[in-house]
Amino acid sequence: MNAYPKHDDLNTIAMKIAVIDVTNSTHLSQYKSQLSLYDLAKVILDIPAFDVRLAAGDPELVNIIAKNVGAINMFSFASKYCTYHNVEVYHRDDYSIFDGIVKESLPNYVDGLSKHKLDVWRSEYNYVAFNECIGGLLDEYNIHIPFRRRKFDHFLWYANR
Repeated sequence: MNAYPKHDDLNTIAMKIAVIDVTNSTHLSQYKSQLSLYDLAKVILDIPAFDVRLAAGDPELVNIIAKNVGAINMFSFASKYCTYHNVEVYHRDDYSIFDGIVKESLPNYVDGLSKHKLDVWRSEYNYVAFNECIGGLLDEYNIHIPFRRRKFDHFLWYANR
């Protein structure tokens, strides 16, 4: 990502999507009849001021990518795409990853949160609520270390996989 930080070339964006898919088992290939890497790359390429917005931690980017071309909900993939770029390119920690492990384990750490509520946030493309939930949990426990969202994601993954 550092070698190709910008989102101004369709092939480069498709390459980044493929790398994230392979390294994170996002299973994009299972949707190949509904969505291609290039379709998804075109969605990202066409987002106005994508790099500026990503550098600023704009949570709406996750929703835009997740909605993609209307084929399938890519909420998990979109959260990973934005997280990795935000951390690696801009050295920020504005995004939290949503995936199956988070969905299964996060309710164990947040009073009143259910898997159903997480499903609703995902299906309604409400990344703001999800991301604020993680931030609120970290604030509640006074966790204010660098890259606290990434470290919390690592904790959830290693403790609950």
